[in-house]
Amino acid sequence: MVHAHILRLPSVFIFSLSVFLGIFLAAIFHRYRVSDILPSQLEISHSLSYLRWLQSINISFPSLDDDKSKMTVSETSFLKNKVRVLCFVMPQYKDSSSLLAYFGAGPGGGPSFDAASAIVKTWGRRCNKLVFFGHSPRIRPPGVSVLPIRNGVAGSWNALREALVQVAVSYQDSYEWFLKVDLETYVIVENLRYYLAIFDAAQPHYFGHVYETWDSQYNAGEAGLVLSRGALRKLHNSFIKGLCDGDSRSGDVGLGRCLADIGISPSDTRDSRGRGRFLALDLEEHLVQKDSLWRNSYWTKSRYKTGEGPHCCSDFAVTFHAQANTIYILEYLVYHLKPFGISTPLVPLH
Repeated sequence: MVHAHILRLPSVFIFSLSVFLGIFLAAIFHRYRVSDILPSQLEISHSLSYLRWLQSINISFPSLDDDKSKMTVSETSFLKNKVRVLCFVMPQYKDSSSLLAYFGAGPGGGPSFDAASAIVKTWGRRCNKLVFFGHSPRIRPPGVSVLPIRNGVAGSWNALREALVQVAVSYQDSYEWFLKVDLETYVIVENLRYYLAIFDAAQPHYFGHVYETWDSQYNAGEAGLVLSRGALRKLHNSFIKGLCDGDSRSGDVGLGRCLADIGISPSDTRDSRGRGRFLALDLEEHLVQKDSLWRNSYWTKSRYKTGEGPHCCSDFAVTFHAQANTIYILEYLVYHLKPFGISTPLVPLH
């Protein structure tokens, strides 16, 4: 009997160990099952989807009309009218000098290089509507709205929730898409419209660069995030019902948790080569390889992994984190610098 008991011990131990390893491996598989698969393995190329979308609405380029006597509409102009984007800018700090100076009136009347002024003079002009939240400045360009944040600390869920309510009440019926960015952000709006064109704005979409913690997934505020009209409407309805009450946590985390509570999850926005479209770091930090790669919270928190160096960023990247001077530099490089003898097709098939 003693010998039989001793013989049974290894079997019990092996069974217990097998169960433990099975649970452990299942958890690892759940964590990485999507993030290690490139989007090209999950869906067809975005470029092909875009071309099929154009065909579905009977549009072809370079001309929108076979009647050459009519004015030819450029692809970017067509998308600006078809894919209407409201851009709203949130401050990092409620009483920052950027919010008090804003649009080019520096000390002594000299030039101002704050981020709000840079946005207005560069990429902000390409949004269908540009809105800032914060203190209203004494000087502002025509057509630029500055809406007050009365409650909460800038960067908090309270502040973002209040801004989202104002956007929903005032603008949700006038625009299909709503881009939220921080002050230190550069946006290539044409690439944003190109990406969004194939999606139905009436459905609840939540786009950006996905971070993951042990209890939630959310889009990083530093990379900017996009809500469809369907998502904003569903979110606003949850506010009306008393759900998603404000608290002191950061705005991007609070938004992600609130959207999760109403069944909206962030999407993988990488391109067909696994490169990022919404980029939360300065361009240099994405392009220049560093030994501290895995110690950086960006790399460790990212739900869908991207590379670094030339493989970091999509050819059709949408956002970069950028301070005011970098915003002007990126504007020149993207829209003004041209290598002689090289042209780029409108819709390359990647």
